[in-house]
Amino acid sequence: MPQAALHFDDESGGTFLDVAAIVTGAPQDAHLYCCGPAPMLQAFEAAIKDWPREQVHVEYFTAKELPPAKKGGFTVALARSGVEYFIPEGETILNVLLDAGVDLDYSCELGICGACEQRVISGIPEHRDSILSEEEQAENTRVMICCAGCKTERLVLDL
Repeated sequence: MPQAALHFDDESGGTFLDVAAIVTGAPQDAHLYCCGPAPMLQAFEAAIKDWPREQVHVEYFTAKELPPAKKGGFTVALARSGVEYFIPEGETILNVLLDAGVDLDYSCELGICGACEQRVISGIPEHRDSILSEEEQAENTRVMICCAGCKTERLVLDL
């Protein structure tokens, strides 16, 4: 039977939740879910580093702090329409496409909701989202266009 644990620091004398103990005590076939403040999520991610990624579910309220994106522009090509757009430094793929009138789903614009996910046909995205696992990012088959950059000069999307 599924279990949920709620912990409120201010109701626990300021004692922090022992995330590592919860993860260690969970059955190996359990699915683990976590959402909350960044320090708790960091503790959770450290505790689950050896867990199968398909059993771990994390929701972020804010984007992870990442180093600055690669400087310089790149081109995004939309495979279905054949149209290409230059993404200048400081702009997002999402904003350039929206400004050009491309109809896209999106929501948070921070890389935490997954609404803007697009399939990558070629090119190597610079992943800056909190949705895809490291393994999924390494596959380079999907990208969150609200926050991604590009490690190559050209990124082709299935749009």
